[in-house]
Amino acid sequence: MKEATWSHPPSPFMGRLDCTEQLGFSVHPPWSHSVCLTMCWTVVTLLSAAFPFTLAQHRVICPTETTQAEEGDDVTLRFDLDPRVNLLDYTLDVTRTDLDEVVHVYRSGKDLTDPQMERYRHRTTLIHEDLSRGIITLQISSVQLKDSGPYRCFVPELRAGCTTALNVVKKVQHNKTKTDDVMTSISPPNPDAETVNVGAVVGGVLVPVVLIIIIIIIIVLVKRGTINLPGGGGGEEEEEEEEEEGEPGEPGELCRNSLLNILSEV
Repeated sequence: MKEATWSHPPSPFMGRLDCTEQLGFSVHPPWSHSVCLTMCWTVVTLLSAAFPFTLAQHRVICPTETTQAEEGDDVTLRFDLDPRVNLLDYTLDVTRTDLDEVVHVYRSGKDLTDPQMERYRHRTTLIHEDLSRGIITLQISSVQLKDSGPYRCFVPELRAGCTTALNVVKKVQHNKTKTDDVMTSISPPNPDAETVNVGAVVGGVLVPVVLIIIIIIIIVLVKRGTINLPGGGGGEEEEEEEEEEGEPGEPGELCRNSLLNILSEV
């Protein structure tokens, strides 16, 4: 009986295939080529799983501190790629990890609004000029309280991403605190001071009025002859009357002199 023989076209892999350098052993045809490739790919896969850093050569750096903002403010979230490469032709995703929703999407040099969460639509702006320098700058306009949360930036082609946090507070709380501080710094009005001022005004008006009334009364009395001023008419007759009256006229003289003193002081 004739022995069966393998018939196949000549191949550079015919004969003994040496894979000693790649795998540490050698195999023989006709299945030597496929076995060698399979074993090599298996080894590469295992090494990739054991050392993932060999594939992920880039990383995205996020702010370590929480970004603070007030309600209604415009916020800028910045992510830096290390080492930096031109990201204009890459895919970028910014998501809310707590809601599993998309905040902003960049594909093929364009910003896409369809995948965005409704509350962020037309409120986010990606600065394209920064992408060429490996910087991802996302602006969120007029932030609201519900915008608080974790934000993740991810570059799928580079398998690189990071997460940062945003905290939005009410602006009313800040303004109320400032108003309270201003009110505390202003001293309350002094009611006693107002009373003193009113008393001074009343006293300044009444005193001149009283003096004028006294002067008018004295003038009227002088004209009627009730009060005689010194140096007035009467001559010797008045002197004789005074001599006749004697001591009883002295009190009247004293009163007259007192009034004259008052007039002279005024």
